[in-house]
Amino acid sequence: MLSGAGSLMVSFSITGARAQEGEVAGGARPAVPVAEKLPGSLPAAPYLDAWIKLDAQGRVTIFSGKAELGQGIKTALVCVAAEEIGVKLDTVTLITPDTDRTPNEGYTAGSQSMQNSATALRHAAAHLRKILISQAALKFQVDVSGLTAGSGHVRASDGRTIPYAELAAGLDLHVSVEPSPVLKPSRDYQLAGRTLARIDIPAKVTGGEAYVHDLRLPAMLHARVVRPPGPGAKLIELDATGVEKLNGVVRVIRDGDFLAVVAGREWQCVKAMRMLAAAARWSAPSPRPNPVDIYATLESLVSEQ
Repeated sequence: MLSGAGSLMVSFSITGARAQEGEVAGGARPAVPVAEKLPGSLPAAPYLDAWIKLDAQGRVTIFSGKAELGQGIKTALVCVAAEEIGVKLDTVTLITPDTDRTPNEGYTAGSQSMQNSATALRHAAAHLRKILISQAALKFQVDVSGLTAGSGHVRASDGRTIPYAELAAGLDLHVSVEPSPVLKPSRDYQLAGRTLARIDIPAKVTGGEAYVHDLRLPAMLHARVVRPPGPGAKLIELDATGVEKLNGVVRVIRDGDFLAVVAGREWQCVKAMRMLAAAARWSAPSPRPNPVDIYATLESLVSEQ
């Protein structure tokens, strides 16, 4: 193909915001300037400091765009990072979906948190461990091959040790995560495979903030979406005058066929949504598959491997 075409052009972008500084990992990410494709969610946030930080006390902070929905992902992600870096579980703090601070990993669904977010964190943690070993090699004036990392320290073959906290000073983690870092072999696991206390359980049994809908923020508003009668239905007519006059209603939002209402309190929003749904007139939805032929219909659809 190339001999026939006579040329090949390859382009990529290396512009983008620094992670954890204003625009951080929540925004769109540039293409990764490496030849090998990054695994998991790393292509959307390719910089190391988008996923992990290490402070002068040796505490690790990790960032994930996946939400705890009862699947235990908080515990799993902390375990993956702590295992790969070589620190205790209680020295790791996890920050989950935060527009200003965490990578934009899209929605949390389809059992993809481990596949994508944990994979990204594992590779980021392995890269950080490599950086710490390199820093220790400079301080000890030895080759990296004679160093090992674990339990929050880097150890030399002659018995000298240096804590991660001491190595953290001056580290620049705004570097692209290596696509194929040396990962800890399973035979050396200290945490993975063990029964661990779930991080999300205490808040659930004590009435704390376990889910996003438990949050109560200052001046917080509530919103409800009015659903169409079916796929493909178009919003033909709407008289929202009565809804807009309801107590507590802040705004009725219409954007094409999207319809929603915002109110100061949740129950006010629910009542407004029901009234808005009654006031909306929709076109007929698109035809749905006949349940009798559902298997044949599924087999005829385009699929992805």
